[in-house]
Amino acid sequence: MGSDTPNEAVAARRDIGLLAYGLLLLMGIAWGLAVSLAKIAVTAGGHPVGLGLWQVCVSGTMLLVVSILTGGPPPLRRDVARFGLICGTSGVAFPAMALFWSAIYLPAGVVAIAFASMPLFTYLLSVTFGVEAGEQRRLLGVVVGLTAMGLLVVPEGALPEPGLAPWVLLALAASVGMALENFYAGGFRPEGVSSLHLSCGRQLGAVAILTPIALITGTTLPLLEPWGTMQWAATGTGVLSGAAYTTLLYVIRTSGPVFGSQTAYVITLAGVAWGMLLFDERHSLYIWLALGLTLVAIALVRPRPPRTAGFVRHAAAAARQNGRESSEP
Repeated sequence: MGSDTPNEAVAARRDIGLLAYGLLLLMGIAWGLAVSLAKIAVTAGGHPVGLGLWQVCVSGTMLLVVSILTGGPPPLRRDVARFGLICGTSGVAFPAMALFWSAIYLPAGVVAIAFASMPLFTYLLSVTFGVEAGEQRRLLGVVVGLTAMGLLVVPEGALPEPGLAPWVLLALAASVGMALENFYAGGFRPEGVSSLHLSCGRQLGAVAILTPIALITGTTLPLLEPWGTMQWAATGTGVLSGAAYTTLLYVIRTSGPVFGSQTAYVITLAGVAWGMLLFDERHSLYIWLALGLTLVAIALVRPRPPRTAGFVRHAAAAARQNGRESSEP
């Protein structure tokens, strides 16, 4: 009594898989839209540093309120604070500034394609540290992905104007930062802390990093003047990114960091689609080739099917302990 039949067990695994892929779809659409909202905000006159601070303040405040209403604020623990500062710096503060800066000069679709390289860098980190196996198919995916990124910057007619390649490289650097955060979040998640609390701590960590930068550079956004396009667009990026990252932490915990990074599929397609819809963007043949190769690269780097326990340090330790106990007479 209480044990699942074989058919019930199969159905449960299928439900977990469908949930994981459904969450990836929602995250990708949200983040793809955030790229276009970032472009709207900077073209309305916002500075990338001030906009980045505004975005993380909105996300952090939203998640803190939700945390308090659903059980209390994030715990005041050293490991939680460390997680928030590291993830907030590498995966929020730097990518936010890079997103707004690159969106000034690049089409939203190109920014989305550059950001889609995150799973490639995530896999390289996983191979380097022995988390994932160095399989030929996946390594080929990295090569294909790097070729796609090359098509964005090398051909003379790839970008709308010459001299924009450095901004593509900045977007790629932001993707590396997010891959570092993705890897770190998968391996060093604090025990006994909800995804909501960790996502809130990550945003607050970014606030702690960006606030002094914005104050020193004098780039904070005016809070008391009537809100316009800039404020609403920046607020939208904060709401979308906060909600999406909370979901991503859940996916990392249940399905692993490399699987979580597969949201780049939808981010890429949604980012290009939103750019065409909102800005009437039209891309060169090189950009479309880069998009196609990027999707092929992500497919080649795809991880194992979703599993119920991801690469979490305490989960791995528990598995080793169970193995030792089962081997004892």
